[in-house]
Amino acid sequence: MFAFADTPVRFVGLLLLFAWCTLWSAYELTRPQDARQRISNALHLLMAVVMLLMVSPATWTRLVAVVPTFALVGLFALSTAWFVWLAIEAVRGSDRNGGLHFSGHAAMFGAMTWHLAAMAVMQTAMSHGMGMGSGPGSHPGGMNKGEWMTAQSVPGGTLWIFALVGVPLMAYLLVSSLRSLWQAVRPRTAPAASACSCGPDCTCGPECSCRVNHPDAMAREPELVSSGGTAPVPLTVVAPATSTHSCHEVRPVGTAKYRLEAIAAFAMNFGMFWMSTGLMVPILPFFRLLAF
Repeated sequence: MFAFADTPVRFVGLLLLFAWCTLWSAYELTRPQDARQRISNALHLLMAVVMLLMVSPATWTRLVAVVPTFALVGLFALSTAWFVWLAIEAVRGSDRNGGLHFSGHAAMFGAMTWHLAAMAVMQTAMSHGMGMGSGPGSHPGGMNKGEWMTAQSVPGGTLWIFALVGVPLMAYLLVSSLRSLWQAVRPRTAPAASACSCGPDCTCGPECSCRVNHPDAMAREPELVSSGGTAPVPLTVVAPATSTHSCHEVRPVGTAKYRLEAIAAFAMNFGMFWMSTGLMVPILPFFRLLAF
């Protein structure tokens, strides 16, 4: 949670980033997709909405009044497990790119789980024993909020441990956001002869790559058959299309939808990185400079 009066740039920046994530995630749900993709895109939309509501104290307090923070932690832990399972399934299917795709989403949802868990622990510590101590905001042992956070930020303290766990997650979020930014500005490449430029709902023919985007799809393929001494003649048969392991439809590099998708990925990963910098201060004090 952030206050506009304290960090106006971060407050407005996070609102813009997460608002775009929410809009794009909602759009992804409108595209043709199979059941797994629909679940994955619904989880992306859920995370975008939760992150958007986390920015302002006014919206966050209303959310946790309905869904407690620890319940959100459990929900996003299950979401992380979902993407881990998809990554394992892709690897088992010899799809290395699919495994990397879902592993990245698992890391992103793991980072969200970590952030919410840290918030839940801090909220519990701040509220436990309220009124016991020496004044407003006091806690067991006579410590106020600032004193408790200082005590728990030393090596071995609760906040220090959370910061340590967050190092690889924050590293992933930063690297992934920079990669998405690079993808957003990649030059458009000439599509191959079999590439499709209009998405999985096109009717270009069986040779289009968009025809193999969903496991439910059926592609018509020509098969040569012969009868007696006659020459082979082409016969069109229906065969199942090959599945690709991804959350979205096939999009050629450099197209408008490809760039918008990359910008949304950047917004989600960088927004979460920027939002979580305060949790890293016990180990990386210079992260305080990003609060402006």
